[in-house]
Amino acid sequence: MVYFPRTVDRALLKWSESKNRKPLILRGARQTGKTASVRHFGESFNLFIEVNLERFDDLSMVRACRSHEDLLSALKTRHNITDVPERTLIFLDEIQESPEAVQWLRFLYEDHPDLFVIAAGSLMEVRLADRGFSFPVGRVTFRNLQPFSFGEFLRAIGKDVLWQTVAESTLGGEAPPRAIHDQALDLLRDYLLVGGMPEAVVHWASNHNFEVVRQLHTDLINALAEDIQKYGRDAEVHYLEAAFENLKHHYGKRFKYEGFAPGFRSQLMKTSITKLEQAMVTTRVWPTSSLTVPLERKAKSAPKLLPLDIGIALSSSGISVDQARRLPLDTLLDGRVAEIFVGQEFLATRGTGDDLHFWVRDSSRGNAEVDYLLEGDGIALPIEVKAGASGSLKSLHQFLWRSGRHLGLRFFAGPYADERHTVRMPDGEFDYRLISLPLYLAGLVERIPLR
Repeated sequence: MVYFPRTVDRALLKWSESKNRKPLILRGARQTGKTASVRHFGESFNLFIEVNLERFDDLSMVRACRSHEDLLSALKTRHNITDVPERTLIFLDEIQESPEAVQWLRFLYEDHPDLFVIAAGSLMEVRLADRGFSFPVGRVTFRNLQPFSFGEFLRAIGKDVLWQTVAESTLGGEAPPRAIHDQALDLLRDYLLVGGMPEAVVHWASNHNFEVVRQLHTDLINALAEDIQKYGRDAEVHYLEAAFENLKHHYGKRFKYEGFAPGFRSQLMKTSITKLEQAMVTTRVWPTSSLTVPLERKAKSAPKLLPLDIGIALSSSGISVDQARRLPLDTLLDGRVAEIFVGQEFLATRGTGDDLHFWVRDSSRGNAEVDYLLEGDGIALPIEVKAGASGSLKSLHQFLWRSGRHLGLRFFAGPYADERHTVRMPDGEFDYRLISLPLYLAGLVERIPLR
């Protein structure tokens, strides 16, 4: 398959140049591009050694080894070398199939710091937890790989100039020309349908056929469903299947484990959703009432749910291509599509695996909910998401008023704007700064100048 540049390429390069380089664990769901990214990165090394533990020969070789030194000796003989050259990258793919190899990462780091070691897998946490193993604490570093972000998608389909133009304009504090803004919104529609799974992006870039993309989504959903058998013991599979089947009904919504799937008990359902999240098939966004960092989860308060991929979410919802292309964004998935997209952009471009939060306040005067609350530079930054070009910001005002802060972000369908507002509250009035950003730039949130 054609390889398109990813943001993770820069992260891998930065990791390789680190003075205190630990083995890197690359996390990601099935078919998000982990293996392709590492192979592409491996082209810059003097020697690239790939060991895929889903292949019988590779797994047999690893199982015959009793230590990390045995593994290195076996790799030398297999590659007909007496010494490992400088700048050698060893890639242990699907490492969850060998808990012993997971433990050897520590010793490779301690005894052979000159080696570059990357491990990857799509079910790592799930399989290792079931077997009573975990990654060696303090001896490895982690990076998450999500589906293509919108910026990566644009570069893949040959719209890198458009992406560079809208990004540079906004980061420079100016709105891009209206015609370019409209082009970006039109391409965002395409992205919502195609999504960011690499195979879907490759096919779209070459033939622009929505029917082919939708079939790829169906195939991937079926493959993920088949993986359920690997997630747990026989007694758990029934719950896991029910949880997976009902994910599509809860995307972008707050949900409770009781009633998530009709007839299934809440505690076992919670365990099943946790396993699906460990496999990165879905992500929970956690409620918080914190006004400052660190953000703490609000106990016994319902979280929200994000899908693996926005394209798959729209496909599984039953929305036709024509509807998705024609209807206003605030009607797709009952208006939830914009909030889902922004959440996925945050996950894709951060790559750290840190929790996402949204802010909630329950009171006798009424409830308030801010779509996202991001930690950065020692502050909690409130972010509202609107599918259209307008919408109430009452919850944002509540957060700013109570936190004593005077800056909020809004992602919406309109162009960039940096404005000052005065708002009247029950206890007085206050001034604040609102930075409004077009939806398609959500992935740049950490680069937006806020001073």
